[in-house]
Amino acid sequence: MRKTSMAGLAVALAMLAGCGDQATDLEGTVTYDGKPVDAGAISLVATGEGGRSGGGSIVDGKIVLNPENRPPPGKYRVEIRWSKLTGKKFKTDSGELLDDRAEGLPEKYHSKSELTAELKPGKNVINFDLKK
Repeated sequence: MRKTSMAGLAVALAMLAGCGDQATDLEGTVTYDGKPVDAGAISLVATGEGGRSGGGSIVDGKIVLNPENRPPPGKYRVEIRWSKLTGKKFKTDSGELLDDRAEGLPEKYHSKSELTAELKPGKNVINFDLKK
């Protein structure tokens, strides 16, 4: 009987510990004109008072948030930037040739973005299918 009550207490404590957890996680994809955004950034700008903004990277069309940049639950304005290959190369100071990149999205998706998201505690899945 003692083993049963100890197991029940452990389950109850684990459930209570999870109740106060307000961490968010964001998964999803970012496409532009139906194709994955290969390299970019996503910013979640808090729209409510006292909110904390966050963000992460976009890698091969997938949103990747760093644990330290995960925002709390709330409403956000979303800014998405795409570091699109231009097809040109440039030479660094050390002489290395690198691919040139430039912003590949219209301002309506970053500096003048009207994209929004509401994050709830726990896992959130949001896909951004951006149009030309």
